[in-house]
Amino acid sequence: MTRFILISIVFLSAFRAGAQGLTLPVDERGVHTFLEVSKLGLTDREKVSENVKRFFKTNAKSLKLRSSKGDTAFTGTGKMILSKSTAGIGHPVAEVNYNIAIDLKDEKYRVILTDYIVTLYERDRYANFVPTTAKYRLEDKPGKLNRSEWEGNMKLISAESAKLSEKLKVIMSSVHGGDKPDSKEPAAISTKKW
Repeated sequence: MTRFILISIVFLSAFRAGAQGLTLPVDERGVHTFLEVSKLGLTDREKVSENVKRFFKTNAKSLKLRSSKGDTAFTGTGKMILSKSTAGIGHPVAEVNYNIAIDLKDEKYRVILTDYIVTLYERDRYANFVPTTAKYRLEDKPGKLNRSEWEGNMKLISAESAKLSEKLKVIMSSVHGGDKPDSKEPAAISTKKW
């Protein structure tokens, strides 16, 4: 019996320690930040800056390019919808607004997602999920009652940030020579000739 209790305590402490590693790190300003540095496969600076602009253009619903400093620094704002699914049916939990910065230097690039502002969703009287008027920064520590909700949102935010970074990696690794050429129209079919 004592072995069972000891093993369960060790297992639960290991499980709890593993769950703590899912949070975003804090930078020198005390703000939660997602930072990833990756190597570039392309050497042509012009193609790389075109790929960054194409990344913002293909994700236009969730990302807006605010400014670009030459061909090396791009800043913008973004929005992600956090959703929870249970038994195949999903609903939005929160909306997160953030700032994104992409810097190009030598043979690598850096993507920074920071300044997360969370707006929770709630069900209205028509059973639709709508954003609430209350917003909070991710750095604001929750109370005892909201801690599990905050931790769940933190896990979802870190997962969505990693997905966005993977999308950027795919676009940055591709060689894109411009817009796709127009496809030729199919030849007219004649029903009179056999």
